[in-house]
Amino acid sequence: PKETYFPEYVARRIPCKDFAQFEQKLKQCQNDLQEGKRKVTQFRNEQQIDKGYFFVLKGVLLYVAEIGEREVDEKGKGNARLRCIFENGTESDMLLRSLSAQLYKDGLRVTEHEDKMLGGLNNITEEDEESGYIYILSSLSNKEEIMSITDLYKIGYSSTTVEERIRDAENQTTYLMAPVRIESAYKCFNMNTQKFEQLIHQFFGATCLDIEINDKNGIRHMPREWFIVPLDVIEEAVAKLITGEIVNYRYDIDSKTIIKK
Repeated sequence: PKETYFPEYVARRIPCKDFAQFEQKLKQCQNDLQEGKRKVTQFRNEQQIDKGYFFVLKGVLLYVAEIGEREVDEKGKGNARLRCIFENGTESDMLLRSLSAQLYKDGLRVTEHEDKMLGGLNNITEEDEESGYIYILSSLSNKEEIMSITDLYKIGYSSTTVEERIRDAENQTTYLMAPVRIESAYKCFNMNTQKFEQLIHQFFGATCLDIEINDKNGIRHMPREWFIVPLDVIEEAVAKLITGEIVNYRYDIDSKTIIKK
């Protein structure tokens, strides 16, 4: 018979005595969601749980206020005691892996605020120099070999506006000889955007689409800017590149998440 494990301590929700110091954070997060400055996305991996992040569990917004000392069990898996503050004025000290299991079942991840993701690029002055655009595109190709691929996106750089860059997409092999849709675009200042693009490509290199496309003259080309990665993960990588945090992370193909090295 399967041995059932019962933990010595089971976390319960109790009234949060210092809720006042978290209430505004939770209200602001709700406002950000309503204004589109944050989004809710699918929860993919316990590595996404960290101090200062928001999640939605069974329709209730929660804030991870603290993470205790991480411990490794006999199977080599890490765990830690959390302090989670819920918008209804309660808190819980559940374990990280317990929260992860509940989020997988009935939860969502809240993305970071767009201003933080863009590294404060909204506060641009006249002294700042415009560098170009980093863009993320999806294909509108009607070819089955392209349509059948889930999470296929092109990550590219343009010195002109993205709309101008993709105007003739159906006649360019780099766009798979088909129209495309703009998923995200980042206007960049004071940075080497071509180097930025190279770093993104290197980060997701193992997921690069391997395909040959013929141009109008029948000449074969191999586009190298299309990657099979979820959109929210690409946007997370862009944010970490802007802040420089990317050096501490890698992309895990199996879980389709960005994890610490």
